[in-house]
Amino acid sequence: MKAKFRSRLHKENDGVLGIQHETPHKRNKMMNSVFGDKFGMYQMRMSASSRGIDLDQLGMNGIAEENEGEEEEIKEMDVEDISYVRKPNLARIIEEYDAMQHHPKYNLKQVVLSRRFHLYAHRFANAQYQHALVYPSLPQPPELCPWLSSLQFCGECKEEEKPSEKQRTRTNGHRFIIAADSQFGILMDGFPMELPNWSQEIEISRKCVAQINAMHGDKRPLFVSVCGDLVDTESSFSGAIASWKKVMNGWERNLVFEQQVKDFKRVWAGLDPDIALVCMCGNHDVGNRPTRASIKHWTSEFGDDYLSFWANGTFNICLNNCLFSNPTGAPDLYEEQLEWMEKQLVYARENDATHIFVYGHFPWFLKHEEEADDFLTSFSSAPEGWGPPGSRFADSYFTIPYEQRKIAMAMFKKYDVTACFSGHFHQNVVAQTSWGMPMIVTGPLSMNLDSEIGHELAPGETNGIGMRVVDVGEKGEFTHKWTLLVDEEELYVNALRRISKSMMKNPLPEEAEKRKSRMSEILSSLIDFDDVELSDMEAQQWAISHMFLEEE
Repeated sequence: MKAKFRSRLHKENDGVLGIQHETPHKRNKMMNSVFGDKFGMYQMRMSASSRGIDLDQLGMNGIAEENEGEEEEIKEMDVEDISYVRKPNLARIIEEYDAMQHHPKYNLKQVVLSRRFHLYAHRFANAQYQHALVYPSLPQPPELCPWLSSLQFCGECKEEEKPSEKQRTRTNGHRFIIAADSQFGILMDGFPMELPNWSQEIEISRKCVAQINAMHGDKRPLFVSVCGDLVDTESSFSGAIASWKKVMNGWERNLVFEQQVKDFKRVWAGLDPDIALVCMCGNHDVGNRPTRASIKHWTSEFGDDYLSFWANGTFNICLNNCLFSNPTGAPDLYEEQLEWMEKQLVYARENDATHIFVYGHFPWFLKHEEEADDFLTSFSSAPEGWGPPGSRFADSYFTIPYEQRKIAMAMFKKYDVTACFSGHFHQNVVAQTSWGMPMIVTGPLSMNLDSEIGHELAPGETNGIGMRVVDVGEKGEFTHKWTLLVDEEELYVNALRRISKSMMKNPLPEEAEKRKSRMSEILSSLIDFDDVELSDMEAQQWAISHMFLEEE
């Protein structure tokens, strides 16, 4: 498709898969609905009801009346069921991938002058290096980055030396943000779909980035820590519940994974340059059984999978605790990280850190540190419509097994860790060890799950889409607050409207015939455009978007 026509269809599109505008215009909202980013929005419907949103005003009254009085039959989940799976068309991704393979190489000047070079200069693999965070606004002491002090600078290039973050220079304390499970691609699962699409997840992350950038003064965070599952489609997830990944080849999953990674990086590189970004891997990034190869695949994009850094006198340890969940795929890397972690804890205590915070993807526990692997008998349900009927997960699936957990807990107790933060559970948890260390689990930037014991695990914290704001005070003191995205209700309402546009059920035969006829008319009108080349898929996309606009 020629650039001129693409600019009409996707105004301000920067090449990322999916619609990603900050304030998408009407046509783009309809395009979102066409691509089916339904968000399993049945969960959102429930949330909207709990917020007192009038579903009648959203055009949902017909659906509500139709379902009124019907008792839903509770079905057990069949993990072998693939009747709901639709294999998406990867032609567009393959075409773009092939084009990049044959694209002329950029010269050094083009690279240095590119927008992406400056956006990524201190992000991802350029920041997570040698198991430390290398970021201009958070200078680290020489012993943590010995290689940095050995670099030679000319007099003009070398900046004036700043005091390192090892010292507490901000006497009023500081703030940081915890986010988790942005998981680009999870909302595709279980829904019929022509093209791979994660535009809803992109939009959520963009809104989160914008909300963080809008914080100023004492409320300005020093860094953002994303606790794993940045994307959804790590290639080993061929048997995943509720997923088109079941019917894809390994190379196809890799291709989708790479596109999701590109999209995540472009969106999160939008953080203001004075706010550092730390990315940790989750099981959907490196697999439920991480291997040296799967970890290397991730680190080639994001840098080290575990690292430490100082921030205003606090010491922060970021782990790849997917290896703690299942070390059998790379036992040597697990042992290596375990040894490194203890050295970091010793170093932090010897240097009188005011706080020691530990971050990872998996929660160490959900109720108490001594819970056995079979202690939790409750389940967390997926939104209705996501995956096969009865899709749910055992809550015990989400925690670190006791054998590895007890080793880490002994270290955390010995060196007086202030708190642990994680994601993975797709809902909030605030628990505590017997000696008083909080285990704080943060809800997702994608799809919520709903535990049968959710009211026990996170009293007072509403399930939803958001982030956790952490304010650090004097030695050992801190507060944290689960914060819904400012326009989270708008996300919910828009999603409900999309579902109400006949997306919850197939149209009647006569209705389908009318739409098919109208689509043909719209397609024939494309000859009015000058100098336009469209593939069949792109032409259908254009036609369907206009059809939805007419129905609006």
